[in-house]
Amino acid sequence: MAYSKEIYEKALNIIKKRRLDAERTAEQHKRELSLKYPEFQFIETELAKTGYEIITAFSLPRNEAEKKLSKVRKKNGELRAERQKLLKALNLPEDYFEVKYTCQKCGDTGFFEERDDTAGVSYGTKLCSCHIELLKRLAAEQMSRSTPLELCGFEDFDLSYYSKSKKDGQSDYNVMKEVYNSCVQYAQNFDLDSMSLFFYGRTGLGKTHLSLSIANEAIKKGYNVIYGSVINFLNKIEKEKFGRAEDCDTENLLIDADLLILDDLGAEFTTALTTSVLYNIINSRICRGVPTIISSNLSLKEIKERYPESVASRIIGTFAIVKFAGDDIRQKMSS
Repeated sequence: MAYSKEIYEKALNIIKKRRLDAERTAEQHKRELSLKYPEFQFIETELAKTGYEIITAFSLPRNEAEKKLSKVRKKNGELRAERQKLLKALNLPEDYFEVKYTCQKCGDTGFFEERDDTAGVSYGTKLCSCHIELLKRLAAEQMSRSTPLELCGFEDFDLSYYSKSKKDGQSDYNVMKEVYNSCVQYAQNFDLDSMSLFFYGRTGLGKTHLSLSIANEAIKKGYNVIYGSVINFLNKIEKEKFGRAEDCDTENLLIDADLLILDDLGAEFTTALTTSVLYNIINSRICRGVPTIISSNLSLKEIKERYPESVASRIIGTFAIVKFAGDDIRQKMSS
């Protein structure tokens, strides 16, 4: 997948910092104990000598090298055993001196050599999974950069703006209280197996607020979340397809996100291209089994009328439908 140069550089800098921090921590542990307990300094000095002796042994004739290596390895093992004994006496973990990388697979380099040891074959250097996940997360953050995520939380959602007067046997307040509680529970239990949601109702009823509140909770759990309006995403994808934008792959980023939130479906200008892109994003995420939240001011009837059956049926048939009730609360808040 294509990412911007900025994303690649930022990811490499983060991985480099992880590696340096892990190595500095291990060195600090050694330095602190060596200053406080001279026996540790002696052991570390002797271990360094064995490392040098192993290297020089390879320049000797084979028989001599084997004898020396056997002797050096025995000494190395004894020194390490003595170090473990001292650490145990101080109630410190056995790996106290080891470098604890964030990713053991690549040692916080971002790359690893893919090998088939049984066949003795190397398939070359590959991007580590930790590197790929970091690129995806940074791209998602960049894409959602203009979204005021920090401004919306469940604690800020005010149900008092919804009328308690009953119509058709139920008040807007009760409907929205149930919607609110369902969203809170959804966010608390969110994982990659969570259902997809379709929020619909007139403008100003809190669809965006609750979507962003869910996004915030998912991000706190470490999930890769992309939020944005359908019209902005489609405009960006259109520019990329016609070569009028920086090399990127917005469509695949949206497909690959752990949670994708598409806001204001129906505000975009419908063309064969936008319909095709929408179908591909929605259908691909359904096939992957990952959750999507879509919000729209259109009714279910209007969704069926505006979009081809391939799109409408996937939303109405596979998403949990959540209807918002009430009057425009933004007008009430400003009055």
